Amino acid sequence: MNLNNKHSCSVAILLFAQSDEVESALKPIAYGKRQNDLLWHKMNQKVLQTVHKTKLPYFISDENTQQGDSFGDKLSHAIQSVLDRGYDKVIVLGNDSPGLRLPHLQEAFRELQDKSVVLGSNFKGGTYLIGISRLSFNKAAFAKIDWQTPKVFGQLQALYCTQKLGIITPLADCNTKSDFEERLRDLPFYSSFKSILASFLFYTIAIYSFLKHFYAHAFIGLNFNKGSPVLE
Repeated sequence: MNLNNKHSCSVAILLFAQSDEVESALKPIAYGKRQNDLLWHKMNQKVLQTVHKTKLPYFISDENTQQGDSFGDKLSHAIQSVLDRGYDKVIVLGNDSPGLRLPHLQEAFRELQDKSVVLGSNFKGGTYLIGISRLSFNKAAFAKIDWQTPKVFGQLQALYCTQKLGIITPLADCNTKSDFEERLRDLPFYSSFKSILASFLFYTIAIYSFLKHFYAHAFIGLNFNKGSPVLE
């Protein structure tokens, strides 16, 4: 993407996510606090590295700049803040999709050139990416979406059903330990992030596998004596 292109200059990326420390406190995934802090540091770092590759202007909205009582209020305010800086379109991302790569953002960017709204599903009824234009953005209506629920994707589709809506490649997000373990299996073998993620999760996975194996065999091997046989 070339920022000299007039379309590029009208689009900005908004990373809507908490800081490493706050995210770590809210989502204890790894087997220790230090490992969990590092995990979310890597998650934030990874999404920023991907954003940098687009060469688009970007803004970060975390707990230090977010305003409002609800998630919807905070997200709506953050989007409006970017639009108020003169951009015509905003691509909103979170930090919880380890599979996010440059092609996903390029696809969203292309779709947003002739679409009013672009959505990327997260397979759970939510979204990992939202692209929206100034003309389509209604701050009050946007804030009323049931954010952080499986209703989000459907409600956004309904809200923008009369406008040009683009749907891009779906992508899983990770908010629980099982989510991360599943994504670990999906990441390419050569992925450096896969080895980093495994180092944070390995201890937990190893202990769980050991206990599962131990108890399965222990109970099978037990001979429960229900008492002496009755003499007849």
